[in-house]
Amino acid sequence: MNMYVVFFGVGIGFILISVVVGELIEVEGSVFSFLRPTLIALLLTVTGGLGLLLTPRLEDTYGAGFVLTISALSGLFIAGLVNHLVIRPLHKAQNTSAFYKQTAIGAVATVISPIPPGGYGKIRYSVSGSVVTGPAKIDDGEEVKNGQRVDIIGVEKSIYLVRRQSQTADL
Repeated sequence: MNMYVVFFGVGIGFILISVVVGELIEVEGSVFSFLRPTLIALLLTVTGGLGLLLTPRLEDTYGAGFVLTISALSGLFIAGLVNHLVIRPLHKAQNTSAFYKQTAIGAVATVISPIPPGGYGKIRYSVSGSVVTGPAKIDDGEEVKNGQRVDIIGVEKSIYLVRRQSQTADL
């Protein structure tokens, strides 16, 4: 039973650390995706928690090995399910949004939060029927006011680099 308390405690601790620090280690690829810290924490937490619940009910009848096997298999099943239904789709969506930012180059955007000289503001543009907003800086370092239209000329570290549209384009 002490083993399950350790599993449960380490799993919960690992989850709390992951929430506070974030995932510093991420293993890409389908073969090693089970090595994600979040999934390891989930496996340990489910195994420990289920072991704590099942030990008093089943250990005398079926033995400690049976309880450990059921707890570990349940932990693996739940971690696999979360990986398949939550983590993978979120990871794919994150990669897709990064790709869409690159396709914004050449689009026209409207400044919705002023861009101060040498600083950052916020823009809004439409792509494929969706409205997207994001942080932006101007290429010439001059101020851009709310409502002005700009061209997106690049994306650097999730910041849109924009250029003021010429005065003749607004006529």
